[in-house]
Amino acid sequence: MDPLTPELYDGEVASKVREAALDGRERDADARDRAADLRDDVAAMREDRLDRREAAVDALLARADERDRLAELRDRRAEQRDRAAANRISPTVEEERAAAAMDRGRSDVDRFASGVDRDRSAEDRAALLALGREPGVPGTRSVSG
Repeated sequence: MDPLTPELYDGEVASKVREAALDGRERDADARDRAADLRDDVAAMREDRLDRREAAVDALLARADERDRLAELRDRRAEQRDRAAANRISPTVEEERAAAAMDRGRSDVDRFASGVDRDRSAEDRAALLALGREPGVPGTRSVSG
């Protein structure tokens, strides 16, 4: 076995150092790839959560708008009944009063139902606001803080 000469020894050491450096760079590149994959997974989860939240917001707004529309229809129907009661001509005063009272009662029921629809619409809108304040979700504020 020939002893290594300084020239051969230095070349072999330099080669091992270069190989170790390359191995380190590969490990670093693998770690960066894993970190990038993790960030991509987190971003995909956030996008999915945002898509679901957007769908929920759209559904709440549609429900609130529908309830507002129904409340508006009930209000108009109540007004029509009030006008009909005021313009009704009956053969007897008692019949006229009874029909007017019945129309006004129906108007009151329509107005009550309209109020309920408006309250539910307000609940839907409050639920919509609460979506933006979910605790534990990054980028949102909690209701308590």
